Amino acid sequence: MAGRFRVGVVTSVHGVKGAVKVYPTTDRPERFEKLEQVEFSPNDREEDIRGVLKIASVQYMQGMVILRFKDVNSADIAGRFKGGSLWIPDSAAVPLEEDEFYIRDFLDASVVTDDGRDLGTVTDILETGANFVLEVTDLRGKQIFLPVIKECILDMDQMNHRITIHLMEGLE
Repeated sequence: MAGRFRVGVVTSVHGVKGAVKVYPTTDRPERFEKLEQVEFSPNDREEDIRGVLKIASVQYMQGMVILRFKDVNSADIAGRFKGGSLWIPDSAAVPLEEDEFYIRDFLDASVVTDDGRDLGTVTDILETGANFVLEVTDLRGKQIFLPVIKECILDMDQMNHRITIHLMEGLE
């Protein structure tokens, strides 16, 4: 799958000079220091991207990223970005290390249990803040939500597009 990565969500205005506070949706928030620009959508949908924002400065505060954009010099203008998402193209993504992968690459992957049972297909990947959650839909259309944690996800086989899980009590 090619396209864009969402790297942050604008949570609020920061100060009166047009900075915004961003909740990073990347596991490497320091990436903002290397970015010259981000694309903006008013929601969490890539297809709703409205344009490009050029980054003027980056700071960090209590797990948040404080961004100033060029030509945004008031809290009123910055307020228009609240609730929106910041995106980068795949070409600007941090290169993966060996044995790393992008969770989005497992959309539509088959899911099997550690005892060999076919559980279904990954139909959505949700970001909860604490961890990702896989929405798995079985052949009957029933949905099961699986947290992406080591106690549940045993193997993510990118080559075969298959995830092996331990079905923890209460998940099915």
